[in-house]
Amino acid sequence: MTTLVHAEDEQRPFPDKGPQSECSGAGPANVTLEIESDGILRITLRPGGHITAPDGISVRERFLTLTGGAGCAILLQVTGVEHVSRDAVRVFSEAATVTAFAIIGSTAVDRVIAHGRRGLPAPLCPSRYFTDEQEALAWIRTVTASTEADLS
Repeated sequence: MTTLVHAEDEQRPFPDKGPQSECSGAGPANVTLEIESDGILRITLRPGGHITAPDGISVRERFLTLTGGAGCAILLQVTGVEHVSRDAVRVFSEAATVTAFAIIGSTAVDRVIAHGRRGLPAPLCPSRYFTDEQEALAWIRTVTASTEADLS
């Protein structure tokens, strides 16, 4: 059964593994980060994973290290994640330096997780759910180009 919001009772430390890294406590990594082309950062949540606030905080720290605090678009893969804590959703939603969130999933549960903010503020940037990765990348590139044009 998928739990979207739960009490935050798991606290796991994360080792520093560098800019292109995995974020994990004991066992398999819950989150991986990879730099895509065009300045897009891919964040993949482990299928079957239980994503907690410490996972979100670890991702935020690595994101800021990779981007030097500058804005960046995110391709967030949520396919098959078992649950995401309310605190983890809050951490991801408050990411002020994210210029766009393209969230990719393939099931109804993935869609619920992607939209599972339940009373939390919406991200401060454009965000959209996709079932097709190529559509998600095209959307991110369009949003990024539009944002850059507005700044010129």
